[in-house]
Amino acid sequence: MEVYRTPEFLIIHLKRFSHTRNSLFGSRKINDLIDFPTEGLEMSSYVLNEEQRQKGVIYDLYAVSNHFGSLNGGHYTAYTKNFLYKKWFNFDDSEVFKCSASEIVTKSAYVLFYRLRK
Repeated sequence: MEVYRTPEFLIIHLKRFSHTRNSLFGSRKINDLIDFPTEGLEMSSYVLNEEQRQKGVIYDLYAVSNHFGSLNGGHYTAYTKNFLYKKWFNFDDSEVFKCSASEIVTKSAYVLFYRLRK
């Protein structure tokens, strides 16, 4: 896949559910660990615009939506980075905890939110 110009915000939805037709157990959750970068996602090789490609197209993660559970029910949490304090936080219902960047990459990651580095 190639794009002519990159957006300021890049949202990546990870396929976490598999559906099979004509099967007794037609749907299942995919719990594989996907190792994604929290900083420096380099996307220059996917950009057709030569000027933008030469400048470099680098994204930094600023949030992750997590899903725990199954297709029939589950629980969502989020990790977000506060850019004023340069710290990561874990949001779980009414509780918020400080966490480190090393805790962000998990088997529960569902949607990744990146911002173009300026």
